[in-house]
Amino acid sequence: MKWIMPRLLPPTFQIEPLEPCLPFILQAEVSTDPLRAACCLFDPSAFTPQLTRQFGLVLPEALRHAVKKRQAEYVASRWLVAKLLETIDIPNFQLFNRPDRSPIWPTGKVGSLSHHDHKTFALIDSYPTWVGNDIERMLTQQKAAELRSMIMTHEELSLLTSAGFSLSQATTLVFSVKETVYKAVYPEVQTVFGFEQVTITACDPHIGRVTAHLSAVAQPISSHHPHWDIHYWLTDTEVMSWVARKTL
Repeated sequence: MKWIMPRLLPPTFQIEPLEPCLPFILQAEVSTDPLRAACCLFDPSAFTPQLTRQFGLVLPEALRHAVKKRQAEYVASRWLVAKLLETIDIPNFQLFNRPDRSPIWPTGKVGSLSHHDHKTFALIDSYPTWVGNDIERMLTQQKAAELRSMIMTHEELSLLTSAGFSLSQATTLVFSVKETVYKAVYPEVQTVFGFEQVTITACDPHIGRVTAHLSAVAQPISSHHPHWDIHYWLTDTEVMSWVARKTL
């Protein structure tokens, strides 16, 4: 009986497999519907410096003496972005960062990139669009209890627990959604702001969507509506969230 690998992208995405680069890239997939997205599963313990050159990448100076885990995360994420950009005829692209750590996407494109210790998630769209995404490992109940007050209000927690979420699920989801919003708006607002500037006001667990209210600090000037719908996919082990919203 053939073993079927679990999917990496959310169920709403139509996926096509990418050829893995074993033993480092274990599984990868790409989607063009409803968004142009990609995801890969990688094994940090299988990373070697030779893979950087094999993938046609260059490590930034700040990472050349970093620990193996950090280098592995960087190389896996840049490999994935390059594969995603190949689907729109932009070959051999390496994503670099500005001094503020924001990514430098190809001209006319906007995107977002996130990873945890062994999985990378990327989105890209055409300008003008606000694009953000995030992927988080599920917090333990203990860790969620420690972090909850820094991530969300009592009202947000009540909203999500009423929708059936545990403390760990609610805290991880809110953290992820607020990270997604931050990544989407930062290129325009150019302001570092805290979680208190984004408030979860509604949640529909049946379709995997929350509504977030952006304060005046977080809201782009060109956005005429402070309420943003953010999509998410929650599993037993992680949360993925994303948004791609055309500017008005």
